Amino acid sequence: MVQYLYNPKGVFHREERSIAPRLDSLNDKVLGLVDNGKVNADRFLQAIQHLLEQRFRIRKVLKVRKARVGTPALFTPEFVEQCDFAVNAFGD
Repeated sequence: MVQYLYNPKGVFHREERSIAPRLDSLNDKVLGLVDNGKVNADRFLQAIQHLLEQRFRIRKVLKVRKARVGTPALFTPEFVEQCDFAVNAFGD
């Protein structure tokens, strides 16, 4: 049986990319926290930050919060250039 998937937005093209290499350690790394603006996402990220800072020597924490749920996050050049890894939050 053949199945088809239709995209109501039309045809789109995506670029093939490989997965980022795994970090050898989180020590001395810059953590990025991405808050999607949903209820309790900030609490989740706060707990993650606390756990990571207890277990590793996190050098710096940078945060981004979406202006509205369902819109793309506006990443600052500092966030993009400095973060070694990031945690994206959800809420509700």
